[in-house]
Amino acid sequence: MTKKSARLAWFLSLCLLVPAATVLPGHPAIAQDETQRSEDDNAAITLLNTYLNEIVNMKGEFTQTSPRGQIANGVFYISKPGKMRFEYAPPSPLLVVSDGRWVTVKNIKRKRDDQYPLSATPLKLVLADEVNLFEQAIILKVESQDNLVAITMQEKDQLVAGELTMVFDREANNLVQWIILDGKGQRTSVQLSNVDKEAEPDPKLFVVKRSRERKTGSDR
Repeated sequence: MTKKSARLAWFLSLCLLVPAATVLPGHPAIAQDETQRSEDDNAAITLLNTYLNEIVNMKGEFTQTSPRGQIANGVFYISKPGKMRFEYAPPSPLLVVSDGRWVTVKNIKRKRDDQYPLSATPLKLVLADEVNLFEQAIILKVESQDNLVAITMQEKDQLVAGELTMVFDREANNLVQWIILDGKGQRTSVQLSNVDKEAEPDPKLFVVKRSRERKTGSDR
């Protein structure tokens, strides 16, 4: 794995999560044949897909637990298409901002940052203006527990090995968690709370001043 791919894998572990209440497979799942999915499975995927397409703006709080048990808290903002901001509370020095094209992971304390095309990250499945999970993702597994449904998938043409899971509360009609299981089997969890879908985030929240000039490059 190149240094850039390693940093991208690390970045993904910051932004995505594994839920404590949902039991996930211990090994990478095998792609699920469409004929193996039940009507309930397809209904759950359709419900999540509809929800993602209905999101315009969002604000909430998150609690992130790393594979080593380190806990970080903060607030997040979403404004579709493409814009997102994760503000980590002290002592964490991190700030993650997507301006619609680039995702910047900024370490305020060290005055350094890394930047990736949004199109190279799984966040595009959440932040896209139009989402079609049936076409844009390989569905690996659909699991249900009470009112929660966990849909595990892989991106088509993904750059970094791993599985993305979105956890959806069917009764509350809310996306409550994102999930990542990286290529090494490490899991990071983030709990979303106090979500406000009527929020109108200030557009300035999605503008970040870089610590240094980005090298010339093109978006994917």
